[in-house]
Amino acid sequence: TAAGPRDPGTAWIHALHSLGLLGGWSYVEGGMGRISFCIADAARDAGAAVAAGAPVAAIRPGEGVELAGGDRIEAATVVSNADPKRTLALCGDAHVPADFRTRVDEWRCQSPVLKVNCALTRLPTFTAAPDRPDHVYRAQVEIGRSIAHTQAAFEASRRGEPAVEWCEVYFQTPYDPSVAPPDRHLMSVFAQYAPYELAEGGWDDRRDEIGDLALAVIARFAPDVADCVEERQVLGPPDVEARIGLTGGHIFQGECLPDQMWERRFAPRTPIPGLYLCGAATHPGGSVIGINGRNAAMAVLEDLALSE
Repeated sequence: TAAGPRDPGTAWIHALHSLGLLGGWSYVEGGMGRISFCIADAARDAGAAVAAGAPVAAIRPGEGVELAGGDRIEAATVVSNADPKRTLALCGDAHVPADFRTRVDEWRCQSPVLKVNCALTRLPTFTAAPDRPDHVYRAQVEIGRSIAHTQAAFEASRRGEPAVEWCEVYFQTPYDPSVAPPDRHLMSVFAQYAPYELAEGGWDDRRDEIGDLALAVIARFAPDVADCVEERQVLGPPDVEARIGLTGGHIFQGECLPDQMWERRFAPRTPIPGLYLCGAATHPGGSVIGINGRNAAMAVLEDLALSE
């Protein structure tokens, strides 16, 4: 969230995460990406054709899509899982109502999140748990000093300064050894704050330095963490944007503060005939929940029935 804990509306973020406790946070064997493969398998079983590695170059509303290779797929209905800004850009010169274009242009989706994925030779030892009980590594580990420190870090990020103060740490291998080689472990770090645009230098120049900031935060509570790291991948917001296609690198396709939630989130139907949205920018927001896709599917089915 591109806001500090003392900024108005951020209490909702705490509530949003608490909603996950209703059904229980879950981990999928083989990694969360396995969900995508399962959905693809179910779609194929239902008769769908799944084309991976075939990027869409343009959306032709009412006609279909044009692929980067020049091929065209004809379809009266297009459902886009891309964020609204990228979806609209793919529409090119197609007629887009001015108010909808303005809304998309004003949609805030610049992420302040740093992601660090680490291959470990062993699990680090937390000072508060020197006996290394198993449940410590099966927990979602939240690391931060205080609200004041976190707010100061956010203010620094607004000035373009990377200031990692809060980390959310997961160890996958205690649950699922299959995701790492024998006697090796994984640790993923979700940290704030790392601005999309740095006031000095660029991400390619400062990537290692910023990754070190996250490990230093963890080291306050697990001093040997850096010694455990064999390899690491440091991803800033521009990297997530380039690798995954999320504008601004925002995993929820847009801020989840109150002024962009509930009825202020995008609906599946757009004012462009034949074009629907099904990504995290639609109601009810992000997370691995599937509701956004279901909402879009039901809207498409309803509209198709009305057109018959």
